[in-house]
Amino acid sequence: MAKTTAKAPTPIEPELPRGRTAPLGDAEADALFREGVALFNASRYWHAHESWETLWRAAPDQQRDFYQGLIQVAAGLLHLQRRNARGARNKLAEGLAKLRPYEPAHRGIFLSELIGRSELIVGALEQGRLPYLVPPVIRFTEARVVDTDFDR
Repeated sequence: MAKTTAKAPTPIEPELPRGRTAPLGDAEADALFREGVALFNASRYWHAHESWETLWRAAPDQQRDFYQGLIQVAAGLLHLQRRNARGARNKLAEGLAKLRPYEPAHRGIFLSELIGRSELIVGALEQGRLPYLVPPVIRFTEARVVDTDFDR
């Protein structure tokens, strides 16, 4: 008679809430974050939003507001580029509210500087002015050392 062996039960992965994805590895998350910052600083707000949205979907609960705040600020600046004052004011205000708890710096960037520049734009919009966009930039708190092979 043939011997039968019982199969080990397949582990059940916990079901993620709608719109959420599995956590990312540290290297992948860092690369997406930096890509989003570079795109934001190049005034490519839609593309920055896309990079950060991937992070937001995979982020643990305590980080989700941070990424959503960055996404909303980027969306507000995109609205401003398109001369949509109402959309710009609303998205910027929503994003700033999400980012303020993380001041003065978080995830290696100077948030206070980004928030301050964005508040100036919101102030002009609230006064009924459509400001000329001098884009805010996101600066890192520390320089990243890159091997450039200059000495070789």
